[in-house]
Formats: sequence, C-alpha cells, structure tokens
Amino acid sequence: MKMTVKDFLDYVRESKSKNTFKEYKGGIVKFCEWYGKSADEILEERRQDWVSGDLFRKKRFAREIEKFHKALIEEQGYAINSARTYTLGILQLFRFYEMTVTIAVGSSVSKTVISTKDFVPNPQQLRKMYSVASDLRAKLIMSLGLNLAWRIGDFLSIRKDMLPDLTQEPPLSFDLITEKESVIAKSFIAHETVELLREYLPTVEHSKNPFLFPSNGKKSLSRDTVNRTLRELAEKANVTIPKNKRLRFHCFRKRFLSECANLHVDINTAKVLCGKTVEKSMLTYLSEVEHKKGFLLVHEKLRLTEKRTRTTKTSASELEFIVAKHRRLLDILSGLNPVLVQKAKEVLKTTFKDAKDFDRWLKDKTFADMLERIDAFEQAKQRKAYEKLIQENNNNNNNHES
Repeated sequence: MKMTVKDFLDYVRESKSKNTFKEYKGGIVKFCEWYGKSADEILEERRQDWVSGDLFRKKRFAREIEKFHKALIEEQGYAINSARTYTLGILQLFRFYEMTVTIAVGSSVSKTVISTKDFVPNPQQLRKMYSVASDLRAKLIMSLGLNLAWRIGDFLSIRKDMLPDLTQEPPLSFDLITEKESVIAKSFIAHETVELLREYLPTVEHSKNPFLFPSNGKKSLSRDTVNRTLRELAEKANVTIPKNKRLRFHCFRKRFLSECANLHVDINTAKVLCGKTVEKSMLTYLSEVEHKKGFLLVHEKLRLTEKRTRTTKTSASELEFIVAKHRRLLDILSGLNPVLVQKAKEVLKTTFKDAKDFDRWLKDKTFADMLERIDAFEQAKQRKAYEKLIQENNNNNNNHES
C-alpha cells in the first residue's frame, strides 16, 4: 500500500481534536515549503532512508528537522514554543508509518519555555464573570469546568449518559479516563453545579445529540465557542485581559492547581482530581475520602456562588487554646514512645546541610517543634513539586489548545 500524507491527515481528523489536526497540517505545510518538496515526496525519501540499512542515512531527517527548527526561529522569527509545535506535524507523519525520527537528547527541537500567554482570573474575577452570565449554558460551563479542572477535550467529550445520579447528596463523584494521558480523573461535582445540571438537562434532553454541550450538528460544542463565551463574560464583567494575554477554558485547570498548592493539598491528590498521572506506588495511599476532602477544601475557595453561612465560629483565643493543647499532647506522646522521637530526628537531620547546625537547632526543642519543622520542610518540597507541575501544564498546553 502506498504511503500518503492524505491517509495520515484523514486519521488525525477522525481521531484527534480539530486543533491538533490544524497544528499537524500547518506544520507539514511549513516543512514542505522550507524543504522544497511535497509531503508525499518527503515521505518517499524517508522510506528510502529507512530501508537503506545505512544508519547515517536513517538519521538524515533528524538533522533536517533540526535545521528546519533553527530556520523557524532565526529566519522566520518564531518563538521557541511555536517552532517546537511546527515540527510535530512531520514527526507524527513519520511515526504514523512506523518510521519514527529520533531526536537527540538535549536537541533544541525538544526544548520549550514557560509561556505567560494565559490570563488566569483570580477567584473574585471568576465570580464576577459568573454573576453576569445570563445564559444557563455559560453558567454551567464555568461551574462544571472549575469543579472538574479537566482539559477542554475531555470536558467537551462529556455525554449526558455519563453523568452521575443527580439525586444523590453532593459532592458527586465523577470519574473519567482522560484522553491525553489515559489515566482516571477522580473528580467531583459540587452542590451548586448539581443544581445547574438539574436545571440545564431538560433543555437538551430531547436532542439526539448525545453530548452534554451539543453543537447544532452531531458533535459537541467547539473549543472556539467555549473560549469565546469566556471572553465575552470577562468583557461584560469588566475583567480586563492584559495585552498579549489570552483567556481560555484552560484557565480553570490552572486556577484549580494553583489553589491546591496555596491550600497545601497533597500534590498526588491534586493530580488525581484533575486527571494527571500519579506514580502507582502512591495510589495505594490515596483514598476516596482524601480526594473528597481535597476537593471540598479547594471548592470552598473557588466557589462561584455566595458561600454558605457557618453556624459557629471559632475565636482567636479558642484557636490558640486548641494549638497549645495539641502541642502538649504531642510532647506527652513523645515521652511515651521514644522511637517516634528518634525517627523524627533522623528525618530532621536530612533538612540540614551541616550536622553541627542540626545539633545547635535541636537543643531545647520539643517534639512538637520537630514536627513543625518537618511539616514546613515537606510543604516546601510540595510547593516546588507544584511549581514544576504547573510549568509542565503550561508547556504541554500552550500550543495544543486554542
């Protein structure tokens, strides 16, 4: 069977998102213009290199792609992330026909930089946008989008028959196998969103289109429509989008992860809630109860409607009493179990660069002091992990979602 670029693009159009199709096609067109031959001619050259048995020849297109990437930046003025994106089309074309081009470790082709193109509204701005939404669909997109913190492709793939039983007590568990990483997102739907769903579903229940957010045809609503809706809400709410920034659905995912970090939610719990890969060894320690606790903590900060009134409040003096009581209990516990103290010391020692510094610090410290330092150290480690996660999230999505 003859290899053609048309077969590849037809496959991408049918199996990938509209944006991915545009991205790959645009990249192939640019490479062809730079290389001076058609895509089918290039594909045939790659085939001949592949079957030649000559290792140097088989690596030829790796070198050509590096030259192409350099030309995009130095001659055509593209940014590093954009240049990287334009190489994906030709790379995926070769991979489709089992002729993968291996890019050397450290090659500039694989490099990206943290982009600051996205505007991520703060909770107050999100509430303002929600408050001016007169359209029920727009309200649901905001509320459900912020609850789930999924990528837009996964969000728009939701069908009406996938929803949990809305008669149960919220928050409702809602799981999905994500498209990009093929992992289970164990998410939740809050009380306000459940109310919106109950109101919204009758408006689409008679539609033959199975999607929760249907288009006029057989597909779901387009990404462009969702992102345009958010921009219109921002304008109506007088939320200014800074120059050279963009507001898109992905802001919900970024805001959710940022608040998880601010609230010290365990990073593995945060990953599970929004569908990020978690090491298998950690899954054993993550329970449904912890997931729900983490979600409720973040949701209370990101709630779009007025917060529920608390029936009781704890005064500052009462809080001081509780803290003091807990410290006394910890010190009593340490006296009853010296092994715990020794283990705490072993952990603490790793937080100091110099053993003498550790000995000086440890002098006159209680068991509660030791645990507080360990906790602060673990929180610092988690903050760094969140920074890395959010940076990866930026790099992976800035050029893949419009």
